[in-house]
Amino acid sequence: MWDVIRAKNGAYGAYSKFSSSDGVATLYTYRDPNVPDNTLDAFHGAADSILQDNASSSLTRNNNAAITTAIIGTIGSLDGSALSAEDAGYVALVRYLRGESSISRQKWRNDVIGTNAEDFVDFANRLKQWKQPSKAIVASQSAFDEMSARGIELSLSKAQR
Repeated sequence: MWDVIRAKNGAYGAYSKFSSSDGVATLYTYRDPNVPDNTLDAFHGAADSILQDNASSSLTRNNNAAITTAIIGTIGSLDGSALSAEDAGYVALVRYLRGESSISRQKWRNDVIGTNAEDFVDFANRLKQWKQPSKAIVASQSAFDEMSARGIELSLSKAQR
């Protein structure tokens, strides 16, 4: 997704996020100048891209470099950097309210570290089975007007924007 949405098509960012608490996978962009159909096509192609990488051995070549990079990024997002006292208090409160223990966080870390190519393939196959994913577009009124002028069908009425 990064190569297509960010590098090729010029969005400021392309992201994917998986919530371990509710199982929701989210794909999103930031300041994306593309028409929604192009971005949605890239999202829909994410599973095929993972499967192609697996078939071409990209997920296993170079001592699992792609997997290692993904693991490092994921662990970094879990642990983050040193927090201020205020932020540490807030994070502790949120973890308490969610019922997250240090044991459950360590189990999650161990699961992430143990990720392999088969796990990526399993995720890609699940991603391909999405029946009707939710879609949301947050944009200015002028962006919606431009999309309408280009003939892009939006399922929302003007009052819902």
